[in-house]
Amino acid sequence: MQNKKVYLAAAVLSMFFYLIGVMSGLFIEGNLIEYTDGKLSILQSRIDRLPSEEEYASLQRRTENLQLEYAYLSIIGQNLSCGSLSALVDDTTKKVRGLGVDLENAQGKEFDSLRRDYALLSTKAWILNNYVKERCNREVAVILYFYSVPCQECVEQGHILDNLYDGEFKDRIIVFVLNSDLDEPIVNLLKRSHNVTETPAVVIGDRTYKGLIPEDNLTRIISEEIQ
Repeated sequence: MQNKKVYLAAAVLSMFFYLIGVMSGLFIEGNLIEYTDGKLSILQSRIDRLPSEEEYASLQRRTENLQLEYAYLSIIGQNLSCGSLSALVDDTTKKVRGLGVDLENAQGKEFDSLRRDYALLSTKAWILNNYVKERCNREVAVILYFYSVPCQECVEQGHILDNLYDGEFKDRIIVFVLNSDLDEPIVNLLKRSHNVTETPAVVIGDRTYKGLIPEDNLTRIISEEIQ
């Protein structure tokens, strides 16, 4: 088991490098950002608490998928057209929505497993959408929404986002949802990176908006982001 933890530590660090690289735009240039001792300690503490072979195998599979995508994008990313990148983004976004439907109908262990997969896939899709937005000048607002349970304001914020997506900003906003209470390394990393200390919280561009945002205010924020 100790050898597996060493391997898993390397795998999780690879995932960490991948995400940081993509978010900073450096993965296309094949560069990696050095990690700090503090971040390494946080990741190691997560690894030490992994309780089962099943969780180890699941995280290993997901990490290997991310590593493969990282290698692919690092090698040919500069040569990918906006059309190809958009197709990749759209496919990933569809998978997120499909997994969300599965999550609504899942129970027990299946629910816990799907919830983790949903968080990872949502993060991947959010990162890719942000990259393509900047690279290809897409006039969309890419939104990362943190909620918790129970949280009445989170429910209200979700309804507001749904109203905007179905109405004024149809096809111009892309919303990815993360459960703030999910104790996963990537969720915790995103919360720290964007200073998410309460819910609901909405990340748009490089800004984090905490607390319930009225529909009029959110409409203005999204309009400014799209312009």
